[in-house]
Amino acid sequence: MIGYISGTVVYSDSLKSVIHTNSGIGYEVHTATPMVPNKDIALFVSHIIREQSQDLYGFETVEDKKFFEMLLDVNGIGPKSAFALISHLGVPQIISAITFENVDSLKSAPGVGKKSAEQIILSLKDKMSKLEVGFAVKENPVKAGVKVRASESKLDAHMVKETLAACQGLGFRDQDVLPLIQRHLQEGLVKRPEELVKVILKELR
Repeated sequence: MIGYISGTVVYSDSLKSVIHTNSGIGYEVHTATPMVPNKDIALFVSHIIREQSQDLYGFETVEDKKFFEMLLDVNGIGPKSAFALISHLGVPQIISAITFENVDSLKSAPGVGKKSAEQIILSLKDKMSKLEVGFAVKENPVKAGVKVRASESKLDAHMVKETLAACQGLGFRDQDVLPLIQRHLQEGLVKRPEELVKVILKELR
């Protein structure tokens, strides 16, 4: 099984990239965004083997790779849907959507319908407690090819829930609000939900 690839990008489009390794082999890898040709890159890889095909899905962090593989354990979720979720929403937003049972947020990913979103929540909600409720900010993410010590700080799930509810009531979408919540909580300058709502609304309006 292939779990990690490093090399030079020789071709890339919106779906896949071809990475030429030092061994002389070029691997075709599903990537979330187009890669820059002639640039060196390193990716963690999930190697999906089926009867008629083999596919490689590339991720910048090992956390993204592991969460992708967790999604594959959900009944009815295949590699394309799981990769669309990771690429479109990102792991923190998926974890938050599962934790707070936000079907609409999961549905916003291409190829993910209501039934699939509900199945993801049903299957993974209990597992989210092991990942820390809400989502975690990596002060030093473990990126492919970089050896660093990652420290995690838990975000206040109560603040996330209250802020999301307030912004939903004002007509804002979770996928627009969650990245702002994550950034402001990581900065540590706000301590109460009402303060967080105020600073986020200033950015959204």
